[in-house]
Amino acid sequence: MDTALLEDFLALARAMNFSRAAETRNMTQPAFSRRIRSLEDALGTPLVSRTTRQIALTPAGRAFQPRAEAIVRMLADARHAVLEAAGRAERSLTLAATHALSYTFVPRWLTRVAGPSEVGTLNMVSDSHRQCLRLMQDGEASFFICHRGMTSAPALPEKQFRAHPVGADRLVPLCAPDADGQPRWRLDRTEPGAPFLAYGSASGLHTILETHWASRGRPKLRRAMQSMLAATNLEMAKEGQGVAYLPLSLAEDELALGRLVRATDETHDIPVEVVIHRPRARLTPHCERFWDMVTGN
Repeated sequence: MDTALLEDFLALARAMNFSRAAETRNMTQPAFSRRIRSLEDALGTPLVSRTTRQIALTPAGRAFQPRAEAIVRMLADARHAVLEAAGRAERSLTLAATHALSYTFVPRWLTRVAGPSEVGTLNMVSDSHRQCLRLMQDGEASFFICHRGMTSAPALPEKQFRAHPVGADRLVPLCAPDADGQPRWRLDRTEPGAPFLAYGSASGLHTILETHWASRGRPKLRRAMQSMLAATNLEMAKEGQGVAYLPLSLAEDELALGRLVRATDETHDIPVEVVIHRPRARLTPHCERFWDMVTGN
């Protein structure tokens, strides 16, 4: 079986759309559809149910998905192991991080954890939460750092991936100050909701906020715009476009300089963890040494 077919299937399982999945695999939709059919023929059962309006994984497809992910990951690990045994493996690691953490938190954290000689060649990937998850599932990244809500479900399947907390952060409602240095909007007033600079669904911060508000109640906000990037929302908040829930690790300098102010008191802050993920399967010796430094083993 062509193992690239597994990657095609996983792209489809994530996108749930043949056109979008074909685009991520850099091929036309007809060619992509033929490859999915080829995989189904090889396995002897349909993996996807197709209708004119939507697609869904069949029970066989749902059962096959985690196994396909494991096979893709094992092949990536095998390639690393072979190069290591042949003495051709570089002392390198690929670390994916969400945009919100890659600007400030990750560089500072790395300098505390290890020096350049221990990190080796670092391939740092900054992307959306959704895209970073794909990199991990496809074996294209060894580690992934993101925010996690205190009541959030695991970002990656626990049977295949481990997670370790590496820091604490807070999502803080911030806005631009008025001429007197006071917040332009206050969330504790009874007036109509303040304009809200929201996160798109591909952002992990969107999920954290929605999960938190589902149990604690939503503040009075009216959506003004949304972005996948916390840095974009930070700049829009500074320009007076609304209130943004921003990671304190990203916004603390702007807060200290008075370019942003709290839209309410600290009781509205949302505590979050910063966690690093890795596959449970064994990584290269260099990556394993890095993990030991991260976890203090």
